[in-house]
Amino acid sequence: MLELRWVLLSLGLLLVTGVYLWTRFLSKKHFKSNLDQSDQIPIDNESLEITSDDFQENFSDDIQTEKEHEQSKDESSQTKIISLRFVPKNDKTLNFEQTVLALQNAELERGKYGIFHYLSNRGENDTDVEFSVANLVEPGSFDLVDIKDNTLTGMTFFMILPGQGDPIARFDRMVFIARELKQLLEAELLDEEGSSWSVQRERYVREEIIQYCHQNKKTSL
Repeated sequence: MLELRWVLLSLGLLLVTGVYLWTRFLSKKHFKSNLDQSDQIPIDNESLEITSDDFQENFSDDIQTEKEHEQSKDESSQTKIISLRFVPKNDKTLNFEQTVLALQNAELERGKYGIFHYLSNRGENDTDVEFSVANLVEPGSFDLVDIKDNTLTGMTFFMILPGQGDPIARFDRMVFIARELKQLLEAELLDEEGSSWSVQRERYVREEIIQYCHQNKKTSL
């Protein structure tokens, strides 16, 4: 009787062990099957990729804010060009020799880049340039090799801010000399957009210069 109990107990233990091992086997097989299936799932790389359009759409507000901030900082420190055009009346041309002589008589000197400059200190370096005059035709230089047979379609008077000296004084001097040469050479003055240079336009440009200087001064503090 005792031996029978030991036999039944041994069989029970074997049965329990067998069930446990079989369960482990099925569990591993199921896990491997799922893993293999997951490896076979096609991955759409495009669905995982953040495109520039998505980035722009999601962060457009932040980008625009940053750009406006950087632009605001740069506008106060960047250079500004004030210009006006000097063109002959009635679609004619300017006599090259007469124009060069008129520029020289107005105390402008031909210098860097082959254009004429008005210097605050005559005979000094280029940093003393108050304003300049360039040929309206690119590259803007005045070729003095054969001035008697040449003509000009026009010129550009321009000054660069911030520059040296009082900007308003430089601007007034540039406009004054341009008006003097206008009468002498029978020409007319236009703004950078090709519209007639009026008193109103002159006042507007002067206000632009004052505003630029004020902003530039605030930034440098």
